[in-house]
Amino acid sequence: MIDTQLVLKYCGVRIDAHALTDSVPTGTDQPTVASELRDVLTTLASTETHITRLVPTLRDALRDVEEVLAAGPDDRIPVIDPTGALQARGPRLDALIGRRAAQIEHLRAMTRLWVAQHPTAQSR
Repeated sequence: MIDTQLVLKYCGVRIDAHALTDSVPTGTDQPTVASELRDVLTTLASTETHITRLVPTLRDALRDVEEVLAAGPDDRIPVIDPTGALQARGPRLDALIGRRAAQIEHLRAMTRLWVAQHPTAQSR
């Protein structure tokens, strides 16, 4: 089943997952609004999963830096990765955020087309 919660989250439109699934044609390579909407939902969900996995690592690196900066002369401090945790992982986060933004724009375009074809889709 296709998860349509991202449509509601980013477009403010409620799309019935069963209606979307039923609208995706089988046995054809020709793209349709339904198949494109399904595909962008799948890739956007994947991108958000990658971002979610990366955030704790970045958060931990920032927390270590905060602890070092706040430490007094007698406090034990964590070792900070000298190779630059943020520098090493920041470009990946930037790339994922950029990809996510493009996918959201694609989702919005496909949602507008879906709503035009299916006037029963509900806006928030």
